[in-house]
Amino acid sequence: MESATSRKTALIIIDVQNGFLHPTHWGTSRSTPDCERNIYRLLVAARRHNAKLQTTQEPVDKSVLICHVHHHSINSGSALHPQKKIEVGGQLVASVDPQAEMIPLKDESVWVKNVNSAFIGTGLEAFLRQQQVRQLVICGLTTDHCVSTSTRMANNLRIVDITSGDGDVVEEGGIVLVGDACATYAKGGFDAETVHKVSLASLNEEFAHVVASSEVMDKIFAI
Repeated sequence: MESATSRKTALIIIDVQNGFLHPTHWGTSRSTPDCERNIYRLLVAARRHNAKLQTTQEPVDKSVLICHVHHHSINSGSALHPQKKIEVGGQLVASVDPQAEMIPLKDESVWVKNVNSAFIGTGLEAFLRQQQVRQLVICGLTTDHCVSTSTRMANNLRIVDITSGDGDVVEEGGIVLVGDACATYAKGGFDAETVHKVSLASLNEEFAHVVASSEVMDKIFAI
């Protein structure tokens, strides 16, 4: 059997689904107002990066493997339960469906989970290993729940070489968490931005390298 194509980077977009558009279910205060805009910019940049590769002589391992992770809750009270609907733009849509700008293309993988981690019960870990991914770029919802859990597990499972990148870790490898492309809600008496920032701080330089979306687009998704 031929070896799998080695890819430089996997962009993992976690739980950017219609259910998170609910105005009150998750709380009335949310961090990172530009989160979805930044995720969309990352997604577009990754797609353009891959399209440009096809017109150049650059090696295929510089391509970006785009992975969408969706949460299907087994809790009937959750806004992300498969039977739940939500009104978006005057239309009733499935809460578990991706938000309009995040709809996967046919060559992008989709992984469905029902716990916080993107790597439990999904096959995503095996897929990334089979594709010989050397770098993960993680973004999505929410910072302190599914994003944090998935980032910690990616590190603990050593899906990529977390010690790679002796020069610039953003360009060379490891786990990159895009801080302005994640968001969360107020809880425990703490405002949303505080919860978000403390969550990122607890992950940075231990489980991942927290960077801005602009840096990812300039250094990882550029040719």
